Amino acid sequence: MPPPARERGVPPPKERASPSLSENEEVTLRRVAFGQSEVRAMRADDLAQLRRLRLIEDGKDGRPQLTADGKKCFDGLPRPMTLSELKGADDFLSTMAKPVDRTRR
Repeated sequence: MPPPARERGVPPPKERASPSLSENEEVTLRRVAFGQSEVRAMRADDLAQLRRLRLIEDGKDGRPQLTADGKKCFDGLPRPMTLSELKGADDFLSTMAKPVDRTRR
């Protein structure tokens, strides 16, 4: 059996912006906020829960949109890393991309 995650150096999961939302509901909230997903492509149970929590409502065009509370919740969700935070990864990837000398001496 592998050692626990913390012993392998895996950081603990970040706390959620809202303890009342599941990970799937957070994803659905993001999708509503960005407005890039069709309603039929989103989980109906998540949309229903977000409506019950008054984080989303139907807009004039019938598509879900964030309420003021939904916007606050969305603003509190963790954001992806910025490019400046990835400098170490860029250095690693550029090193790995260099040709490897496979000739034998």
